Amino acid sequence: MSTIPDDVRADRPAGDGSAESVVDRGDESAEPVVDRATDEVPEQLSLLEDDYARRILSVLAAGPHRGRELAETCECSRPTIYRRLNRLEAAGLVGSELRIDPGGNHCKEFFIRRNTVEVTIDDGSLTVTVRSTDR
Repeated sequence: MSTIPDDVRADRPAGDGSAESVVDRGDESAEPVVDRATDEVPEQLSLLEDDYARRILSVLAAGPHRGRELAETCECSRPTIYRRLNRLEAAGLVGSELRIDPGGNHCKEFFIRRNTVEVTIDDGSLTVTVRSTDR
């Protein structure tokens, strides 16, 4: 069973001064995400087992990227990248912003939302807490 609050978002700078605008950042709290399981491996841990997800996280650790850039850098197909990004977002590890350039084109830019994973084993359950240490 996974508990991920709807209002969980990480702080990010509003932009780099370029003409692009941010359309959707969502709420900006950096509350930890906690996943407690007794029968299954928590989603955050199963994602860290996945080679593609680890590659994506490694690239995003250097800074925000668009999906197409991630596909090129990680040498993966775009569908593979977007499937992993969807799972990483749902698990609270990655966030995204919709960017619009002056020409009206838009795309999502992905970034690390939480960069610390803590695993606790207690009373027969495995608890994974994911939080940001950037504050």
